[in-house]
Amino acid sequence: MLFDLLAFDKSWGRWGAELVGMAPTASDDQLGAGKWAVGPAFGFVASGQKLMWGVFNQNLFSFAGDDDRQDVKVSILQPIINFSLPNKWSIGVSELNITYDWEKSAWTSLPLGMKINKLVNFGKLPVMFSGAYEYNFQDDYVAPEWTVNFTLKILFPI
Repeated sequence: MLFDLLAFDKSWGRWGAELVGMAPTASDDQLGAGKWAVGPAFGFVASGQKLMWGVFNQNLFSFAGDDDRQDVKVSILQPIINFSLPNKWSIGVSELNITYDWEKSAWTSLPLGMKINKLVNFGKLPVMFSGAYEYNFQDDYVAPEWTVNFTLKILFPI
């Protein structure tokens, strides 16, 4: 999937809109759609002293690709909630990708999870360590029932 959100700064936070696209890279039906898809993406994020919140929405609709594969018509919502704690720790919701499949008329992913982060500096280079846990209440399709992940992000200053 590829997207580039055009963002606008406001006094209350940031918002953005753009197109999102998907290429037919999967060789097997279980690994992906095998379709070209495109659609709108929207999002906003606001923050206070310790709380950051918002939502990101992507919508994909197929327009070309393997005729033997099912069409893509999905909406993906990703809520954003993060609370800053002392000593550069934070806690919030995990990378929740709540997915509705318009072709199936069903939710194909309804996860609930949390993430904990720790920001450390190696010299002047900030690095974010994260651990997340998710349970998917709707795992009848491709999405896993349980997800645990650990992430290391190197944050290069711009």
